[in-house]
Amino acid sequence: MSKRIAVTGSGSREDTFVAKALSIMCGYDLCISPSFSQTAIKYGMNMDIQTCHWPDSYVYCLDVFTERIIMEHQYGEKFVSDGSVLKESVWLKCRFPHVEPIYEQSMIRSLERVVAAYAVKNYDAVFYLSGGQGSRITGDCMERLLETYGIPYRAIHSPDRETALNSMMEYSGIPPVMSAKFSLSKTMRESGLK
Repeated sequence: MSKRIAVTGSGSREDTFVAKALSIMCGYDLCISPSFSQTAIKYGMNMDIQTCHWPDSYVYCLDVFTERIIMEHQYGEKFVSDGSVLKESVWLKCRFPHVEPIYEQSMIRSLERVVAAYAVKNYDAVFYLSGGQGSRITGDCMERLLETYGIPYRAIHSPDRETALNSMMEYSGIPPVMSAKFSLSKTMRESGLK
């Protein structure tokens, strides 16, 4: 039975939404990434993620990873995480695909290795939501990251959230405390969606 679960993909909003619904369905704690604005305030960075430069982008990824490690260790053995900073690493790599200085390329690869090692060691199940909201380039980058570093993952190709959740629960071997339908409904209410 899986107890430490990561849900990742190329579309951060969808990943977080599904992770939240899965945590409700399992009765597990939810660990979500801090927003870019939280990190920007903390470190006095530009608040617009679209215009942030290389150093601030890298600081964001490091901060999210650090915060996630702290939170996940507080939750202990039963939690659902919305990506283990895998998606932030992919975001960084796709945002700066042609970084010229060798030092900066090395920094991205080093971050990837640390994040991948953490994911392999600390998750019982990693679910990759393929075909999400992100671009095909981002999706390809995520798949390469998962495969290059040997992160054991299960691709979820389901066309709808309810089917996706049921697939994850079946694979995890967790007895649900709430149905997928009601978990999604509760997530939508708590997210202010209709």
